[in-house]
Amino acid sequence: MKTAKYPSINGLRAISIVFVLMNHLWLDNIQFKELVEIIWIKPLAQILIDGQLGVNVFFVISGFLITSLMLKEEKIANTISLKKFYLRRILRIFPAYYSLLLIYFFLQILGYLEISKESWLTALTLTKYFNLNLDWITNHAWSLSIEEHFYILWPLVFINGKILRKRIAFFLILFVPVLRGYLYFYPIEWMGELTIFQRIDGIAIGCLFALNKDEILKKINGYWNTIFYLSLITLLLLPYFPAIANKLHLAFLFIPLGLTHGTIANIVVALIMMYSVFGPKGIWYKMLNLKWINYIGILSYSIYLWQQIFVLRTKYWATHFPQNIFIIFLVAMLSYHFIEKPFLKLKTKFAV
Repeated sequence: MKTAKYPSINGLRAISIVFVLMNHLWLDNIQFKELVEIIWIKPLAQILIDGQLGVNVFFVISGFLITSLMLKEEKIANTISLKKFYLRRILRIFPAYYSLLLIYFFLQILGYLEISKESWLTALTLTKYFNLNLDWITNHAWSLSIEEHFYILWPLVFINGKILRKRIAFFLILFVPVLRGYLYFYPIEWMGELTIFQRIDGIAIGCLFALNKDEILKKINGYWNTIFYLSLITLLLLPYFPAIANKLHLAFLFIPLGLTHGTIANIVVALIMMYSVFGPKGIWYKMLNLKWINYIGILSYSIYLWQQIFVLRTKYWATHFPQNIFIIFLVAMLSYHFIEKPFLKLKTKFAV
């Protein structure tokens, strides 16, 4: 079975990794922060540096693509191979990730990095979101931890029937806002905003959209442009909604639903994804499918892995803006072509 390749997906990945990268640059690079404030009007700037939104775009896309692949495999073979599924996940994620950790290990031996034993443990075992803030350069593995934990369980749900898989995905989407509301009043430290407990709805929404793709497309067909523009406006205005709602004494609504990395935003992202892939082939579609944007999307995983060490400003030249941008892309290209790509070719051998 060949991998399902949808148009525009790499373009969306490119946009999401730009959000993440700009957020991390904005955190600790004064020059970049001043540049953002000068060039962009505030609502647009808030989106462009919204790293959490960028991660959730990855989550929604991931849930949609992997569920779509499992549906395709099930249609062909009348089942899915758990062994092949897990092997494909390992070959996709592990080589590039553990190569990064290996480089970290050598840099620590040489005295350029200092990573605690506790941080090494959570990084190596992909349990990072259980113990964040141990150090900056491995913290970004929280999102990989969430994805990998979800994809250990999701195939087990998937093989147990069409009704159950839809119910579980729907339950997770409802569960997260309820939990957010509870945690607002009764916080539990190990269930923070960067844990699977509060972010699983993003992946689940992607899964549910894949499971109901045909029905969703039938309902939104003919309303493409309206849905797209309303979705973009919603994302731009979401950060301002609580202030407006507060005047109407409705601010409590955004406690469970969240803002740009909450349930509303995830649904909006899923709708934008459907428009981008299946909608009109207009300016937005053409932009997402430009060769250079597509290439950034292809590099997005390697960019995400490697940017962390270069965006936090230190005494080293390579961490200073703007040269750190070029270095990140150079290292990501090397990572993709010499590590990711060979294992992606091997991954196809475990397809149906």
